Amino acid sequence: MTGRVLEGQKALLIAVHTPQRSSDDVSESLDELSELSSSLGCQVAGQVVQVRPRIDPGTFLGSGKLAELRERVKRDGIDIAVVDNNLSPSQGGNLERVLGILVMDRTQVILEIFSQNARTHESAVQVNLAQLEYMLPRLVGMWAHLDRERGGIEGSRGPGEKQIDIDRSLIRARIVRLRKELQRLAKEWRTQRKRRDNCLLVSLVGYTNAGKSTLMNWLTDADVLVEDRLFATLDSTTRVLERDNRPSILLSDTVGFIRNLPHELVASFRSTLEIVRQADLLLHVVDLSHPGYEEHILTTEAVLEDIGALAVPRLLVFNKTDRVTDKMVLLLARKRYPEAEFASALEDDPGQLRAHIAAFFEKRMITAPLWLGYRDSAELAKIYRWGRVDAVRYEEDGIHLTVTSTPANLERIRAKVPVTEEALAVDGH
Repeated sequence: MTGRVLEGQKALLIAVHTPQRSSDDVSESLDELSELSSSLGCQVAGQVVQVRPRIDPGTFLGSGKLAELRERVKRDGIDIAVVDNNLSPSQGGNLERVLGILVMDRTQVILEIFSQNARTHESAVQVNLAQLEYMLPRLVGMWAHLDRERGGIEGSRGPGEKQIDIDRSLIRARIVRLRKELQRLAKEWRTQRKRRDNCLLVSLVGYTNAGKSTLMNWLTDADVLVEDRLFATLDSTTRVLERDNRPSILLSDTVGFIRNLPHELVASFRSTLEIVRQADLLLHVVDLSHPGYEEHILTTEAVLEDIGALAVPRLLVFNKTDRVTDKMVLLLARKRYPEAEFASALEDDPGQLRAHIAAFFEKRMITAPLWLGYRDSAELAKIYRWGRVDAVRYEEDGIHLTVTSTPANLERIRAKVPVTEEALAVDGH
């Protein structure tokens, strides 16, 4: 029971509060799970939290709480139990057996939302791979009812066990095909990226629903899909931010992050997230109107570390300032993050943020005098694309230029053009 079938189903959210978690953490995580469940079309009927020293390895909850929940399920007509944790195969099976309803854990909910929002072939392949890798170790119990119904000779392999072996083989074969397809798509992406190597790349990152797509439309006049729901954007989209700048500046939008992002998804989306690792600058977008925005900052940084992008320079951009009703929140954020940008993509002019981005790159440019022989004059057009030509003189011995660009682009130019010995670095040129 997934997809549209979940529409209108009554869901009960379940969590365990162990000593390792604070009350605020449990509350915020459940609120987020409520948003996730609503994104699937479920009607959230309530929340249940059990305080325990540890999670029960067999049933997740204690026996007393399970009996209480079983009665509530019958009384309130609950259709689905959504657990704010990742369940082991045995825990999920035991909970469904005791409660008599569908049980989904946090990872299943996120995977299902990703599946619904996958609009391109690449994102569909990535989500399908993550779902299969999640499903593979959970096949036990799916066919066990065949053995229970038919009985079986002790020591023999029943039809359920045989069916599990067949399913495992089919799923493993499908996983291999999907991984090969992702490798092919990643190769295509790297080829496309190579064509834009002379450009500067800025990538939007941040918690899901922080307003990244709205910000991208605001900065680039793009037409990226904007929806006020979690994970509305799964595919990487790239647009020109500053066409007249040399080198040109590109801006990309990609999937949002969330706490406890399933590792299956992180692994499957690595080719999409490659654009984050390859960026020259990350705009870390934060929804300042969200009460847990500081936790969102930490979660995003943790995901960046997980995908190997923590070393990429970052600029904090506090978005949705028009929604901040408590002005003290805005004042405290400005004081704590003095280098950050504060913006409302609905009310402000994007010029200030664009200028901040341009200034970031300008500080990292270097200026070098170049000499180009007339027989190599065809390279001149490439130099104009890869950098800013500050001065040019046509002399008898060739073309003398002064070029400002990134160190990487100047290295590319040097591979084609001799560089005079007095090349010098100029900060803030």
